[in-house]
Amino acid sequence: MAEKLSVIHLLLVIAAAACIYLVIRELRRPYVSQWRLFAPGTAALFVAAEMFLIQVASGQPRWPFLVAALVGMVVGGVRALMIGLKHDLYRPQIMISQPAKQVLLLVGLGVGLCVVLDIVGTLARFPDLRLWATLSAVVCAAAMLAVAGADM
Repeated sequence: MAEKLSVIHLLLVIAAAACIYLVIRELRRPYVSQWRLFAPGTAALFVAAEMFLIQVASGQPRWPFLVAALVGMVVGGVRALMIGLKHDLYRPQIMISQPAKQVLLLVGLGVGLCVVLDIVGTLARFPDLRLWATLSAVVCAAAMLAVAGADM
């Protein structure tokens, strides 16, 4: 069964693990730096872009991914409007409540789950499962980047 997997799947696992690690690292801090919010979103974007390219290469139309990205940006933008922002003398500090940190963790874990579902779909030859995993990864990545970008 392992012969169906490729180096791309290894890169997906590494990027998803990096995304989860970067989210957990930010959860330990009392406040979150604006620039550090981009780090897990960038790792999630890498996962989503790789999965998107696999789907496009297999003949999927591009418009569902555009819709998924727009949904993720709207969800992330609305979520960013609810995050408190305090300014000190040098830089803004994003004060994220504990429930909001848990949502950020769930989104990071969602990216990891999307990679797992993509690998399961590859091994079991379920192209629809891979499609939905890719769409979910695009939504998660767009939401993470929208939260990071809206607080700039």
